[in-house]
Amino acid sequence: MSLALPSVASPSFAQQLARSLSADALKLRRTAALWLALGSGALPVLLSFCIYYFKGHQILKPGQAPWASYVMQNWQTATGLLLPLFVVLLTSLVLHIENKANAWKHLYAQPASRLALFSSKLLLLLGLNLLAQVLYAVLLVLSGYLLGVLRPELHFLDHAAPVQAVALQLSHTYLATLGILALQYLAAQWWRSFVAPVAIGMGCVVAALALLRWEHIAWVPYASPLLSLGNFVPGRAELTVASKLPLNELTSLACFAGTLLVGYVAMGFRHERVK
Repeated sequence: MSLALPSVASPSFAQQLARSLSADALKLRRTAALWLALGSGALPVLLSFCIYYFKGHQILKPGQAPWASYVMQNWQTATGLLLPLFVVLLTSLVLHIENKANAWKHLYAQPASRLALFSSKLLLLLGLNLLAQVLYAVLLVLSGYLLGVLRPELHFLDHAAPVQAVALQLSHTYLATLGILALQYLAAQWWRSFVAPVAIGMGCVVAALALLRWEHIAWVPYASPLLSLGNFVPGRAELTVASKLPLNELTSLACFAGTLLVGYVAMGFRHERVK
């Protein structure tokens, strides 16, 4: 009489994704990715805080509401160069964990689908990107209050903090970075070297800055974070941000979706290369 062995149900996609995401999060301890996210959120605020602490009385005109000037100048510092470079470095750091250890063979041998592995690292990158930008926005508002305490002559405490406008601009900026993140995710996934995707990303950021006066610059994803500054409505005493998605952010979203589709297919070719 033969005994049938009990069948073991394969884990669902949600279970595969949860396990992969948990494993990828644990691997962050071996990298500077988390510290990069935290530092990138704090550094631009610290720079602007120091400028306004020592030179705020020269920057602000008498009777001028300080919040609009402070937020807009701070945002320009953060998105002009620091934010695109942060996304470039972040994606390379996270993907380099597997590349430097040649661990792709081990990943593909695990009971997890290629889609779960692909989605896990993508969600981790999206989360770290969101963490850095939310931290930046929170610290920006808190630093304004601190300036109001330390430098009352700047009158920060005499006006309400534009929390709603900051949150709206944060959403614009986050959408503007998605195209860069997807392109760098594909580059870091394809090249095993840490240097190659970083060099490509930095070159694209510099090229985007050089092409800012080009009439079709809105179609360049690497320029999108800087172009998101156009959402600030000029000439208003209080900080005002447009709610409509501009062309550069729509381009970023389209680039994000298209590049991820290509990246998922490329992951299959990468699978064949590491066999």
